[in-house]
Amino acid sequence: MSTPIHIRMKIAQSLILGVLAISLTVGCSGSGDKSKSGETENESGGLFSSGSKNEAQEIIDFNNKMVQTENNHNSFIRNYIRAVDNLDYFIKQKMANPEAIAIPPILVKPVMVNQLKDLKAPSSLKGDYAVWIDSMQTSFTALESLYKEMENYKSAEDWKEDSGKKMDHFRARGLAEIDKNEKASKAIFTALRPEADKAESEILKDHPFKDQIISSRKIMEYCKEITMGTYDDVSNQAFKANFEKQYNELETLLNKNKENPIKGDQYESNNRRFNTFNEAVDTYLGKMRIIQREMNSSSEISEGAFTDLDNAAQTVVSTYNNFVN
Repeated sequence: MSTPIHIRMKIAQSLILGVLAISLTVGCSGSGDKSKSGETENESGGLFSSGSKNEAQEIIDFNNKMVQTENNHNSFIRNYIRAVDNLDYFIKQKMANPEAIAIPPILVKPVMVNQLKDLKAPSSLKGDYAVWIDSMQTSFTALESLYKEMENYKSAEDWKEDSGKKMDHFRARGLAEIDKNEKASKAIFTALRPEADKAESEILKDHPFKDQIISSRKIMEYCKEITMGTYDDVSNQAFKANFEKQYNELETLLNKNKENPIKGDQYESNNRRFNTFNEAVDTYLGKMRIIQREMNSSSEISEGAFTDLDNAAQTVVSTYNNFVN
């Protein structure tokens, strides 16, 4: 199925934004000998020589836990929306033609660990974090219950009794809980991001590969910007011109990143993760080239090409998170 560039569906835009949440630096946790530097290691594995760094690390640790929770919640949400769509389509097919051969969709609920249980914001942070976290948790729990209810509805074939009318319930209730979850998440990160950025600056002051982290984050953020731009309501011509410009700029940034490896035997594992991040960006560029070829051959781009770009962007973010964690 093809999708005109300027009318690409925006139904998943907020979900992609959620999945592109990023971790921040966990600290100078290289593999060198910390005792020789006169610094001490805290429970999180970072190097600290002052109370301010301990406080900064607490904020960063909290941020990263929220990022992981946000990403997992959005993965579940995407799965829920897909399950509702697929089951609804199957039921409508069967109701329209009961004799038609139609394979019922397989509903597989992802296994999720309750990462919000007992999670509290550091005392240095100001805001209604307890309320927001509770809102995220209750909405997610409600979604899990709806998913289970929908599984039972399908397996018992109860849709035959109500002609599939309950699917409206699963969709409406689900979207309401998703909206509640997203609003709580947005409130958390709106309040947290400025404080997390300041905390990261504190940690990065003496970081052994500060430059690589900063340049990689710039690349990762640019991939996010490019990906979200594919949802903008613009003309094909404008999209094509900007997309080509973005490709060239991203390629330049990546080449500069590759030219600045992390040096030192004690940082060998860090350099491997740095290289893995660069490889993920290389793959992302490849997905951009696919879109460029489709643009050059016709006025439409396949939804599969857009989806592949979204997935590649998520890999860029996950490899960045792995690099800085």
